Amino acid sequence: MAAASTPARSSAHLSQPVRVVLRVRPFLSSEAASATAPCVSLLGCHPGGGVTVQLKDQHTSRSEQYKLDAFFRQEDSVSQIFDQEVRAVIPSIFEGINATVFAYGATGSGKTYTMQGTEDFPGLIPLAASTILALCTGTWCSVEISYYEVYMERCYDLLEPKAKEIMALDDKDGNMQLKGLSWVPVRSMEEFQELYSIGVQRRKVAHTGLNDVSSRSHAVLSLRVSSTDVVKGKLNLIDLAGSEDNKRTLNEGIRLQESSKINQSLFALSNVISALNKNEHRIPYRQSKLTRLLRDSLGGGCRTVMIACLNPAEYQESANTVSLAARSCHIENFTSSSKQETPKLKIDMEAKLRAWLESKGKTKSIQRMDGLFSPIASKTPLSVSHMKQPTSSRIPCRVKAMDQDGGKIKKILFDPVVHVPTENIPREHRQTEVNTPKKVVLPSVTPCNEKHEASLRKALSPISSNMVPVEQQIPDNGNCPVLLEPQTPIEKRNIVEETPGATPLERFNALGSNLKEALVQQYLDLLNVANKEELQQLKVRSFSS
Repeated sequence: MAAASTPARSSAHLSQPVRVVLRVRPFLSSEAASATAPCVSLLGCHPGGGVTVQLKDQHTSRSEQYKLDAFFRQEDSVSQIFDQEVRAVIPSIFEGINATVFAYGATGSGKTYTMQGTEDFPGLIPLAASTILALCTGTWCSVEISYYEVYMERCYDLLEPKAKEIMALDDKDGNMQLKGLSWVPVRSMEEFQELYSIGVQRRKVAHTGLNDVSSRSHAVLSLRVSSTDVVKGKLNLIDLAGSEDNKRTLNEGIRLQESSKINQSLFALSNVISALNKNEHRIPYRQSKLTRLLRDSLGGGCRTVMIACLNPAEYQESANTVSLAARSCHIENFTSSSKQETPKLKIDMEAKLRAWLESKGKTKSIQRMDGLFSPIASKTPLSVSHMKQPTSSRIPCRVKAMDQDGGKIKKILFDPVVHVPTENIPREHRQTEVNTPKKVVLPSVTPCNEKHEASLRKALSPISSNMVPVEQQIPDNGNCPVLLEPQTPIEKRNIVEETPGATPLERFNALGSNLKEALVQQYLDLLNVANKEELQQLKVRSFSS
């Protein structure tokens, strides 16, 4: 029965939509006993081109309809697909336009059979090679082939095995080049069959729960036509590995890892197709090696035919395949003469952030953002602009203390930050916080005044809440601020002793606390007034104890 298809496209158009055809493989011997009817059927052909197919689940009566370019039934042969779809794109290679034909579908849907075929029934790859070689006969054109696979996101040459993998790189024009890939010239169909059979044997296949010989990699065969050392065009014939349901295939170990990589690359392919359909500015070709290889096939200057292969006994897998294939019908490839550049849009990130904050109702963040992007805030350090300025300037006591006699800046032992009224400081010595911090100077033991030398030596004092604050230690008359001697802690009333019914242990602990505080005070006094020899003796006694 003739296939329902539309006429092939002409290569004269600047934009070419990806042509998507559907092929339903026949039932296998293991499926014929339980199968009643295929899950997909043809509803009708459109006068302007295209067909409508229906997918129906025999168990749930769920049905869906999709519009594609062509439909090939179970009884249609692979040679019919080649004559009506693939043969039309081969002449464009000699015109300098690349072409790509790839098979897509779930595992066990007949992709490898469609591309390779058998000795009695050759597939699309042998049929395309024989047609190209026949067109080159009697001309100055020559044919070269390359054959490689993408296994576990790595490229490997199948014609000349190498120790290292093939590197996928982009040239200056943005076209992908495979570094290390071998191109072998062929002059006859016998040479091609010999090279191709060697490459097929080297391709990685394995047994799974659904297929005895399941492809574990994506295989790409390229036929390049050259004339007097000038490449005209090439034809890419791609046999994609099928998506797998690990619950049905029962994959384990390395098979499970292979299945994961295959599904990831096919998922990346669906993302690329979705982005192309939405006309997005950025197409995620770099999500996988597979999508990088198909960059010129989907959305590039290339004529593309996608053959979606279906298993007639599996509704869900067929529905997923046809859904992606139907979306691919809307993709258009542009030739190099009409190559579109990605528009460079200037995005106002501040306005975008402000709109997002308003949508979330974050008013405080918007106010903080207004202060951040204000002209004044851009000139003032963030740490300074957000500090609360007191009425009196905050200055270090060490560098801003003034001597009563000479008016020179003197240094004292400690360096606390204190509040000093600005009216007591000469204008030439005033400093604000916005100035650049000065280099830290080590504390000096030079006294402010000789009469306060004894008081300055008392460097250690007990930490007590009864001490006078540092702000109160500095007089307001402009004299040199001096560290006052720590006041003796006020005797606290022992509440425990006055509480009736207190236990002897509680009274002893209360007395021990007062005794400890008194000993600490005496120890600090000793450290302040002891000479060098006494301090050395105290140090030796501490270590010996």
